[in-house]
Amino acid sequence: MQRRHFLAAAGLAAAPGSLAAARRDFPWADREVYLNCATEHPLPLPAARAMEDYVRAITYGPDKDRARFEGAEIQNRVRDRFAALIGAKPLEVGFVPATQIAENLIVDGLEIAKDGANIVTNDLHYGGSLLNYNRRIEQGLDVRIVKSRDGRIDLRDVERAVDRKTRLIAVALVSNVNGFVEDAPALSKLAHAHGGYLYTDVIQAAGAVPIDVHAMGIDFLACSAYKWLMGGRFGYLYVREDLQGGAMKVKHFGGRSGQPGAGRYQVSTASHVGCACQDEALAYIARLGVENIQKHNQGLHARLRREMPALGFRCLTPEDSPAPISTFQVPDVQKVTDRLRKARVIVTLRGDGQMRVSPSVFNHQGDLDVFLNALS
Repeated sequence: MQRRHFLAAAGLAAAPGSLAAARRDFPWADREVYLNCATEHPLPLPAARAMEDYVRAITYGPDKDRARFEGAEIQNRVRDRFAALIGAKPLEVGFVPATQIAENLIVDGLEIAKDGANIVTNDLHYGGSLLNYNRRIEQGLDVRIVKSRDGRIDLRDVERAVDRKTRLIAVALVSNVNGFVEDAPALSKLAHAHGGYLYTDVIQAAGAVPIDVHAMGIDFLACSAYKWLMGGRFGYLYVREDLQGGAMKVKHFGGRSGQPGAGRYQVSTASHVGCACQDEALAYIARLGVENIQKHNQGLHARLRREMPALGFRCLTPEDSPAPISTFQVPDVQKVTDRLRKARVIVTLRGDGQMRVSPSVFNHQGDLDVFLNALS
């Protein structure tokens, strides 16, 4: 999906802000060249301080700051912030411990196995999700896994996999494998034309690329917060309002199942310290502006995708990808590992000979100089 089409589909305005001073909010950037935010994003100082304040409050007792962590107020504030980030209504957002839990809640809630329906996904989805679906195949569920070609999923291949019994198309909006970005509006149109729904895992998108669930036709969405949402073992579930309690059933019953909105699907009490972290992290992202963040990151990726092939590292990320990830083929993994360790550069190096590079707002061209020089 081309960048201009993705931004047009999202239709979000950038919040005012400047990234010029962002580096000072990430002390990790002074210790080493960290280019690994697709694995875990460092905490910005405001989020870290909020967690410290929460721990202090529950250790030493109430003080003037304690009220900001009590009751439903902070949870409502975090829900509102995340809803605004993805273009949803607050009642369409619930909290989950992790992305995978949300995806399982959706599959079970749609009663796909009971109805003899099928799921269509692809091999650029998150590996944990594919493991889940392969286990469900073993249990008799009809899951069709579309194969990528040249690092992309061809919509025509998806169209051939979908039929009148397809209940769910499940994809990663941005692939953790190589940064391929799905054409969510096209997938939504395809799913809806066959009576199905679209689920997107946005853990590699939320906070880094603009999202508008209504404009993009997304029915279900989930993500954890420890990547581009900048902090906390915390997660979100989005369920389109008119699907709540109807098409998507509640499959667990406890203290949370009677809540209004998407909160009815929550499997546990939301992490209070995670909420404190996300309250500040989401506010920080809003101040910078997602489009500003994306523009900054794309400037770094443009250089990586231009210069790495000349050093012998073939780029596996589609050239027009607006994602915060670039993946390269590595000819000698051990040699590269040793060089990057010596230069104090952190990236993801996989056993299959791939290297994923994922800088963020605290990185600058000087970091790329260190990285590229280490590989030269």
